[in-house]
Amino acid sequence: MKRTFLIGFFITNMTLMGQSSIVDTEVHLHKIDSVFHLFSNFMGDIKKGNIDMLIIRSNITIGSRFKNNLFRITGRYNMNDLDGKRVLKTTTYQFRYNRILKHNSIFLFYQKGSDFRSFMDDRELIGGGYRVNLIKKKKGYFDYALGAMYESEKYPAYKFLGENYDDRSAQRTRFTLNVFSKIDLTKNIKSFTTIYSQWNAKDFFGDYRLFFNQNIRFIVNKNISTFIRYFINEPSVKYVKKVKYNSDLVFGLTLNL
Repeated sequence: MKRTFLIGFFITNMTLMGQSSIVDTEVHLHKIDSVFHLFSNFMGDIKKGNIDMLIIRSNITIGSRFKNNLFRITGRYNMNDLDGKRVLKTTTYQFRYNRILKHNSIFLFYQKGSDFRSFMDDRELIGGGYRVNLIKKKKGYFDYALGAMYESEKYPAYKFLGENYDDRSAQRTRFTLNVFSKIDLTKNIKSFTTIYSQWNAKDFFGDYRLFFNQNIRFIVNKNISTFIRYFINEPSVKYVKKVKYNSDLVFGLTLNL
């Protein structure tokens, strides 16, 4: 059994902090080859003085594989308090199942949570699909996945450019096309790329969402590595008018015990 802990990191973003909407558990698919795996990270920051601030970032994925059946449960919690006022709170959990078929897999998932950055009080997803391995070599792999999902979203009331908008909800069916790759750039530098795309079944080319996650990992030794990760989320339709794209730039240190 191997446990992976992210023990400390510094975050710089172009908007607010905390990744938006996507739970990227599929990046770990090729790592889980035993009965139990745990992928976890946690950060806490308390500031006192002229400004009082509390920051919490946490994420945990527990995975178990029984023969060709892979089960994963993920929980994520992000929170920011500034001078006693809650300025950010995002909670998400996901259950995911993969049926392994040699190098390919069938997957099903259920996800529920809130997304402060995208101004969603609640987002619920259920879906599935088929993941195909195109390239699998010692120095990397390239996979893609086709699927579909049903989404239910609730948006809060808000004010934008002097105009008030009521709270509302929406339900949609989306087709999905996702890409996953790993490339060993050198012996100690590895690149992990995931791209998620979600396309509205009723407005395929007019309403889509793109999520790009690039991770460059620098391996110091078998137990210690550092990384730089860049994430961006770009929706073609802003269901809440004041929504902008989200991006994160994350630096970190990982221990494998």
